[in-house]
Amino acid sequence: MGDGTPPRRSARAEARVVQEATRRRVLIATAAALPLVIGGCKGVGALGTPPKPAADVAVTRDAMTLESTLIARYGAVLTAMPSLAGELSPLLAQHHDHLARLRARLIIPRTGAQPSASPSGTPSPRPAPVPGTRAGALAYLRDAENAAAASLLAHLDAAPPSLAQLLASISASEATHALVLGQGRHR
Repeated sequence: MGDGTPPRRSARAEARVVQEATRRRVLIATAAALPLVIGGCKGVGALGTPPKPAADVAVTRDAMTLESTLIARYGAVLTAMPSLAGELSPLLAQHHDHLARLRARLIIPRTGAQPSASPSGTPSPRPAPVPGTRAGALAYLRDAENAAAASLLAHLDAAPPSLAQLLASISASEATHALVLGQGRHR
C-alpha cells in the first residue's frame, strides 16, 4: 500500500457505491420529470377531442361486421350439420383470412373500455335459424354470401384505392363461394 496504489475497496463497499449511484440517478430523474407529471394531470383530456374517424374506417368496420356475420353463419351451419365440415371448412377458412386482412388495416387505440361484440360498435343482427336440410343450409349460406358480396361492392366509392381493391377482392371471393354453394344443391 505504500507503493503509491490506492487501497482496494471490498466488494461490499463497491456494491454500496453502485447502489447509492443508482438511487441518486432515480431521485434526479424523478425530480426532473415531476413538472411533466404535474402538468400532465389532465391526462388524455389535455389532448382535446379525438378527430372524427376517416370514412374508410367506417367502411372497414362494416366489412369486418359482414365477415364476422358470415363466420357466425358458417359456425351455426356446422354446428347444426357437422357432415358439411369437409365442404364448408375451406370457405370458412377464407372468411377468417378476409377478417384478418381487414383487421390489419384498422388500427384501433387501446382503451380501458371493453371492445364491443361487433367491430362497428353496433350489435350484429341475430341470423335466421339454420334450415334443417342440407339444401336449405347451403342456400342459407349462399344467400348470405351473395348479400355480403353486394354490400362490399356498394362500399367501393367510399373507400380509398387500396381498400377498394381489397373489398373488391373479398367481394369476388364471396360471389365465388355463392357459386360453389349453389353447386352443392345438385348432389
